[in-house]
Formats: sequence, structure tokens, C-alpha cells
Amino acid sequence: MKTLFALLVCFLILTVLSGCSTRHANTTAAPDQQESQEPFVIVNPFRDDPDNPSPHNPLIKRFGDIPEVRTYIRLKQKLVNTSGLTADEAIAYFTAELHLYQYDYSRNILNRLKKSKKTNKAFGQPDDEIVFRYTGITQHNLVRGDNVTRILPDGTKIISDPRLTNDPTIIPPEKRRELNLNKDRNDKKTAVNGEKH
Repeated sequence: MKTLFALLVCFLILTVLSGCSTRHANTTAAPDQQESQEPFVIVNPFRDDPDNPSPHNPLIKRFGDIPEVRTYIRLKQKLVNTSGLTADEAIAYFTAELHLYQYDYSRNILNRLKKSKKTNKAFGQPDDEIVFRYTGITQHNLVRGDNVTRILPDGTKIISDPRLTNDPTIIPPEKRRELNLNKDRNDKKTAVNGEKH
């Protein structure tokens, strides 16, 4: 009997407590409680216009529309899409990156670039030489083991997996398009009837 009474008391307490936080389905939240819903927009931060960046750019949302963000976007685009950066551009790029992220890696490279620029100036080297180049993307798959994937600037994908073979697998850009490994906006999509758009 005491157990039944204790269970009944617990049931009543839970019923009362759960009813305290509920709201009738027809009531709406007060205007100050309604959250403003932003539209869901995907913006690639490094394809955005650095002179007029989108307010949906993740870098603008995180750091604000500051000169360092614009410099970082502009020089990152130049690094990836051209032959590289000169000493002054590389120093500006890593200064902006250091301001945004405070990476020790950026600080070390920035210090080396500044020393290198002083040395080159002392020896009379020209300032417009390319000193920093984009060499591709390297991805380490730590979950699966020692799998290392590199994507070179020309689009070639190199997969090194010592568990499979000792030689790396090299997939040229043409083959990546055939295998649909390179999802590019310029690739033509096949329609349902087999016609190309």
C-alpha cells in the first residue's frame, strides 16, 4: 500500500511539473521571443567578391567586414587561381591569416618571409618574383589509417594507401570527370531521357 501511494505521489508530481512548461498549441510567442529566421544561403568564402563580399560569407559572419577578411579572401583567390604570390602579397596574406586565426604556423611563415625579403633586398633580388605557390590539397584520413590524398593544382588526384599497394594511385583530371569524382559546376549533367543540357 505504501508503495502504491509513493508511486501515485511521484506520478502526480511529474504530471504537475510537466504541465508547467507546456503552452497551448494556438498561442504564439511574443514578438520579442520570435527568432529572426535568416535565409539558408551557401557562399564559398573563396569564390566571393573580395571588394563586395556577401553578408552570408562565413568569414564575414565570423569576423565581420574588416580589411583583413577582404585581404585574406582576395589573396587566397589569387594564390589558388594564379601562379602564386610575391613576397609583399605573401606577407599581407599571412598577416591577415594571423590576425584572423592566430595560428603558430602563420606566425612562423610570416617571420620567415620577412627575413627572406630582407635578405633578398640586401642581395638586390627583384620584389616581383613569386615566392609562395599553391601546391594542392593534402588530406590525411586518420580514421581509416595511413590513407593520404593529394589534389594537385591541375586537378590530378593522388591516393597513397600503403594497405593496398606500395605505389600511389594517380587519377588524372579527365578520368576524375569520367568517374564523377570531380563534381565540378562546369560538368554537363545527364537528363532522365539521356539528353545533355
